[in-house]
Parts: sequence; C-alpha cells; structure tokens
Amino acid sequence: MQVYDRGLKRRLPPMLGGDPRRIAMAYSLMFSLPGTPTLYFGEEIGMGEDLQAEGRMAVRSPMQWSPGKNGGFSTARPSQLVQRVVPGPYGPEHVNVLSQQHDPDSLLSWMRRLIDIRRSCPEVGWGELTVLEHDAGPQVLAHRLDVDGSAVLTVHNLGPEPVTVQVSVDGPIPDPHLTDLLSHETLEVEKGRVLPVQLDGYGVRWVRLRRQGELSIP
Repeated sequence: MQVYDRGLKRRLPPMLGGDPRRIAMAYSLMFSLPGTPTLYFGEEIGMGEDLQAEGRMAVRSPMQWSPGKNGGFSTARPSQLVQRVVPGPYGPEHVNVLSQQHDPDSLLSWMRRLIDIRRSCPEVGWGELTVLEHDAGPQVLAHRLDVDGSAVLTVHNLGPEPVTVQVSVDGPIPDPHLTDLLSHETLEVEKGRVLPVQLDGYGVRWVRLRRQGELSIP
C-alpha cells in the first residue's frame, strides 16, 4: 500500500482497527511533540480510505459532512463525482461531521480540545524536550517541554492495559503548581517531587507546571 516511495495510501483510523482509544492517543501524542502537527482533511472525524482507488486518490474522497447523499459534499449524482464516497464502515453513514460536532465524546470534540491546548501552550511548540524516566516499562512514554519557567508534561500509555506510573516533576521550576490540562484539576505532588499518574489502556495525561501564583489553566 506504499505509494511514490514516500507514503501510504491509508488513513490512521483503519490502520488502528477503528479503536477510538488508540486513535485519540495517537493524535494526542502527535500534538504533544515538538514541531508542527499536520492534519489531512477528514482526520479530525476519523475518515477512512477507499483502497480500490489508485495512488493517493485513496484518501482524496469527498469530505463527509453529513450522513446524507454523497456525505453532504455534493448534490450531484454519485456517478458524476470525481471520486466516490468512502464505502463500508467508514462511510458517511457512520462517520460524519454532523453527528460528531455536538457530541462531547466524539473524535472531533477531542481534536478541538487538543488544538485549544496546543494553541494555549507555547511550551509545546518552543520548549526544550526531555524524555522522562519512569517505572512503568516501555508501554509508557513520558516527556516534558520547558520554556521560560513553564512546562508541559505529557504521559501516553501505548498499551491496552491500565497502568500507574510515577513521574518525576523535578526540574528548573521550584515547587511547581500542577494543573491537569484536560480536567483543569490541580494535582498534588508526592514526596520526592513525584507525580503518580493513573492511565487507562491507551490513556493520556497533559499536565502544566508553573511557578506558584501564576495562572495555570489555559
């Protein structure tokens, strides 16, 4: 399924078996890393691909706005479309913007949260990256990005089993104030400047560290 020696004619959701936990975790990991995250249209709602189409046309199917005719993309007869709508379980009857835009548990809502957090946290785009050691084994990736006395720490469980990990918050910020960026809760650090983090299978946590007295919620 490789095309042009530099990519795949696939989208992420089908490659991860349609598992919403794995999909959400993968996009969270991308948004938490240095550099600029890039989304191809339809990835924000979990669109699939049409593997019967040649080359990159497999992922150039009509945007799925609604469950109606042609996914709400066009009122033309389906035979007149340049590229057909994705068939099967990833088609517009099952994956579309209309059904997700007001659902707080949808992938679209999750992507909006990630975008809001990313835009409000210059640490992620500009901070110095540190991969953190921990006691939970290779299924967990923990890293932080520091800039100007503030940091964002993220923990991603790459495995299907729940896990508790002890993450050190020791660093250039003395006695930091910790805020969970997803729940906006204040977190408590245990003795030895260690933060216990409980993660579901494929779970994620985003934590902001700031000096005491500074605003911590984006």
